[in-house]
Amino acid sequence: KELLEAEEEELHTEVGSFSRDEFMVLLIQVLQLALLVLRPYAISPNVTSSSGGVLVNDAAVAAIPALLLFFVPSSVRPRQALLSWPTVHERLDFGLVLLVGGGMAINSGFAQSGLNLIIGNCIGQIIPHLGAYALNLCVIIVVTLACQVFSNVGAAATLLPVMASAALQAVVNPLRLLLPATIATSLVFLLPTATPSNVVALAKSTDLARSLRTRDFFLAGVPLTIAACLVSALLTQVMGETLFNVHSPLPKWACDTAPSANCLFAKIPGYVEGAWVQEQACIIDQSAVSDGLSCRIWNGTTYSTLDLM
Repeated sequence: KELLEAEEEELHTEVGSFSRDEFMVLLIQVLQLALLVLRPYAISPNVTSSSGGVLVNDAAVAAIPALLLFFVPSSVRPRQALLSWPTVHERLDFGLVLLVGGGMAINSGFAQSGLNLIIGNCIGQIIPHLGAYALNLCVIIVVTLACQVFSNVGAAATLLPVMASAALQAVVNPLRLLLPATIATSLVFLLPTATPSNVVALAKSTDLARSLRTRDFFLAGVPLTIAACLVSALLTQVMGETLFNVHSPLPKWACDTAPSANCLFAKIPGYVEGAWVQEQACIIDQSAVSDGLSCRIWNGTTYSTLDLM
């Protein structure tokens, strides 16, 4: 008991009592959380451009409370704000900010250049030719490598829709690709850019006798990533077959939520993935030759969309 009291007294002496500055920072944090929750419903719909474009996104909502810290006066440091620029310049590693921002920029270029669609089409073409484990391993390797450069958040936002689109093109259950792809977004061991927690670890390592380097992440992460990819491919195969039934025919919910209305769930009886069905998905051919007048089912047979509607 005496030891705990001594520790408490020492901590109180070092930190001090709860001040007005800390209370104001707490209020600003609560304000930020409230704005992030209310933004899609009360802010963005009412703050738009003349053409209807959204002017306020999550980044703007996060920046507003941060700017308040530079204007709210401090009671601990008279004639100063809660946060001053010298403090930011001293304690914030701008190199890491550029590191993360660079990954996001590459991720945006990845999507705008159409490279994500090329990868999705390639995966869609090889689905019928690969076994379950090989397909899972292929998807996991692609997503894992993308996460190291784009960050797992950016890679998930870009590649998961691509995987869903590739599954539709192959007329298979989207969970067959989405399950291993989602698991792979957690395999972020190679580079500091892979996930925010790696960036935090790199930044805090400056307090150590020798700070971490990108090479340290890479050398330690290579064997771990290889092992994790192999185990995750096996895990997703077992989970997919026992829990999610990923080898079942493409479900109606996946067809109904397909982008660009390129999936038609029609009454076409037949065998799909070894199971007899009364209805199945038919992927509409939107090429210039077909002009959306034909669609293709799982076994490759084409039908006229006019006859199915």
